[in-house]
Amino acid sequence: MTQAIPVYIVNLARRPDRLERIADHLAGLGIDWQRVDALDALNTPERELDQVIAASGPLGRLGNGDRACTVSHMRAWQRLLEGSAPFALVLEDDVYLSADARAVVASAEWIPSGIEVVKLEKFGDGASIILLGRAIATVPGGGTRRLHRMYSRHVGGGAYLISRHAATEGLKMRGHLTVPVDHLLFNGNVSALSRRLRPALVRPAMATQRHYGYNSDVAPLGKAVRPKGWRRRARSLKRALYDLRRLPLQALLVLSGRVKPMGLTFVDGA
Repeated sequence: MTQAIPVYIVNLARRPDRLERIADHLAGLGIDWQRVDALDALNTPERELDQVIAASGPLGRLGNGDRACTVSHMRAWQRLLEGSAPFALVLEDDVYLSADARAVVASAEWIPSGIEVVKLEKFGDGASIILLGRAIATVPGGGTRRLHRMYSRHVGGGAYLISRHAATEGLKMRGHLTVPVDHLLFNGNVSALSRRLRPALVRPAMATQRHYGYNSDVAPLGKAVRPKGWRRRARSLKRALYDLRRLPLQALLVLSGRVKPMGLTFVDGA
């Protein structure tokens, strides 16, 4: 019997309103789900966060909101490993999925061998240009979506599929993390794990956190904390240097024809 992909919603106990909204949304799509209790940065001791993720790293000083969010996602990864499913779909509770999302979680059989992480989400407003490889699979749902390897960063942790292997490797990094979860998985410029896992991306995207208006619980608690004056300029330079490190390889891949810049937008029911 084909095993469905479990769906985990990361949700703060103090936000039952958001849980109710996404529960109604998923019910309309015919998708079952489980709640994962998110770690609340408002009442979590700093030392508890320090045990999992450092307070600063390549992105500069991190806010406790992003740090707690990373711990919360790891709770979902642990839930996957406690069961027998080969993949899980991890959702943040402000995400909106396209009408064809049910077909994606009906089975993991459509995911090619060697793919460990699949990003479903278009992050941010408008269109993004990302370096992608050729299509390696057709995404179920009867539409035009295809699966591509990612060769440049596109962050955001609102909706992604993660394998047991990727979850295991990610959990091994507890206590050694220096970037938040979305950069850990989808930014090879700063994450060795992302470079090893070589994540894939669904194009057009089938998830967005902009549908309801961007109202993240993390943002008010600080993402990467913005310094001022010369410290801000130094941080910008440091980030640019991380980006430049992969530029020669990216240029070579583009020149070889294996990779090309492609636009990414969210499309409902592609």
